[in-house]
Amino acid sequence: MNRIRRFLGEIRDWAEPIRGEDWLRIASLAVLIFLILGSYAIARPATESLFLGENGSQSLPMAWLAVALGSLIVVTLYNRWSATTDLVVLFGGVSGISAGLLVVLLGATHAGVPGMSWALYLWKDLYIVVLIEIFWSFANTVVPVKQAKWLYGLFCVVGSLGGMAGNLGVGVLARTFGTQNTLWAVVPLLLFSWGACLVLVRIGSPAASKSPVAKLQHSFVEGFHVLRKSRALWLLMLLIATVQVVITLIDYQINIAIESNYTNTDARTAVIGQIYAAIDVASLVLQLATGPILRLVGVPLVLLLIPGLLGAAVVGYALVPRFAAIAAAKVASKAFDYSLFRAAKEILYIPMNREEKTRGKAFVDMMTYRCAKGATSLMLLGIMALGAPGFTLGLTLVGIVLWIGVTFRLNRRLAPKDERA
Repeated sequence: MNRIRRFLGEIRDWAEPIRGEDWLRIASLAVLIFLILGSYAIARPATESLFLGENGSQSLPMAWLAVALGSLIVVTLYNRWSATTDLVVLFGGVSGISAGLLVVLLGATHAGVPGMSWALYLWKDLYIVVLIEIFWSFANTVVPVKQAKWLYGLFCVVGSLGGMAGNLGVGVLARTFGTQNTLWAVVPLLLFSWGACLVLVRIGSPAASKSPVAKLQHSFVEGFHVLRKSRALWLLMLLIATVQVVITLIDYQINIAIESNYTNTDARTAVIGQIYAAIDVASLVLQLATGPILRLVGVPLVLLLIPGLLGAAVVGYALVPRFAAIAAAKVASKAFDYSLFRAAKEILYIPMNREEKTRGKAFVDMMTYRCAKGATSLMLLGIMALGAPGFTLGLTLVGIVLWIGVTFRLNRRLAPKDERA
């Protein structure tokens, strides 16, 4: 009953008035997240399908390793620019640069320049990292604290709707115009994002978005010093790394299944889009339910249920190795990661001290997400060198067991006291 009362109280707090100017910024942010994830929903299936058709799934570990290295470089450059540039201007600039690069890459692809499937794959993963990073940085400066929990959930819902529109539309575009030509649809979406930034500039950005955001973006060295003193951060970093390893291993297995079941490029693009559309639908449902679930079930139990349910899906694939089974595991892994796990993981930072929640968190989040995929890529390259692809499924199950074990330790150390009851 206490949890229900607290939940109803938070809904009443949501009614606190927000100034009209802030509402206009919030509406603009909703448009941006719709366009960002809508563009990515078209770019991702198309570039992945082209990459699989030209290079095969055996090249994916090297591509993921390149993405991990590229992300570190791009994020480092972003941190420098964001320290002196208005975030809205920065978002518009990155949108324009991303659109320009895509035009160049597509032109080179049509001209038959070799290696463009690799370049497009790398572009797809790098542009979205920067735009999402800027989006949330700006949101943190304009959304009132009391409304953040609910508005951020709504932003995720709007983003999922954009993703659904893109993922369902990409199959139609691919069958009508071809997978390669489908990527041209991303260009106007990025330009529309730039246009939305013009609206935000006219409204006027809060001072926080113009001041050195780097005040909260400490160097890797400072972050490592905080990490070295905090066992809790080490556990959280291990949890995030384990989750990303499991998700990447599942990604690799679904790509093998797609490559073997769908040999036509446009049909492959369509099915990839359908899988991501299913992820968007599942994520949308979970995002809408995240607040109530976390309040009524509690963070510790939610954190344990996620690997338990995902483990059941992977075991189902081990027992019945069909395409539908691994597709279900893929949908489950991404949907949980985009909704319940993301929200619950952020709550784990709450009991930490200020240094851990700023310097330590920046180090853990920026390093772990981008390096775990690279480390998994090296692991997959080793498995391929041994000629034992069957080990991938076993490693996935081992990773899920480790995930559950780390979650038990984190629940004892970090879960808020009122959530343990």
